[in-house]
Amino acid sequence: MRLSRHSVLLPVTALAAAVLLAACVPSDEATPTSAPTPSQSTTPTPTGSATPAPQPTAEIIPFSAACDQLVSPQALYDINPNLALLGAFDPDAGTPAADVVAAGGTACRWVNSTSGSTIDVAVAELPAEVSTALKNSLVGDSNSVPTYGVEGYFSVVGGVGEADAFPDPYWVSVVSSDFVEPGDAGPFAITVIDALG
Repeated sequence: MRLSRHSVLLPVTALAAAVLLAACVPSDEATPTSAPTPSQSTTPTPTGSATPAPQPTAEIIPFSAACDQLVSPQALYDINPNLALLGAFDPDAGTPAADVVAAGGTACRWVNSTSGSTIDVAVAELPAEVSTALKNSLVGDSNSVPTYGVEGYFSVVGGVGEADAFPDPYWVSVVSSDFVEPGDAGPFAITVIDALG
């Protein structure tokens, strides 16, 4: 079964919600099991907190950048002069770009004026533990790509090429139906990685 990016990021949100809800529910430990007898002291003795201490959770790190900062007009022209920037957009649920936006990132879209196909580029800054979990899922579900210059992966899912690159602490996602192999996504991935510096 393919572990989606959404399934990696969702547990962070769910865990945070569970910790908040736990603070609202009284613990069973606070309920006395028997009434004190005259020989027992009725002075309460200090015990641990009834509410469990919250465990550290990953926080969303907001990331915002203009699309033409991630891929400059000159870089875009060098990649393909038929491409035009459509700008930032609200991605469809379940897409890699939607997962990036849910992680606090930015999603941008370009269109090929000849074919009408689109290229989505999305970037998020991830906490280390979320980044590690995502990379670990991609090790088994994707193909490693050394040519992006950083830890990178590529796969084709439902006829759509998906490239993921990790110039830590960032996650760069590049997706298009035009991508059939890692080298197709490479110019976009490398341009964005260079822009993130």
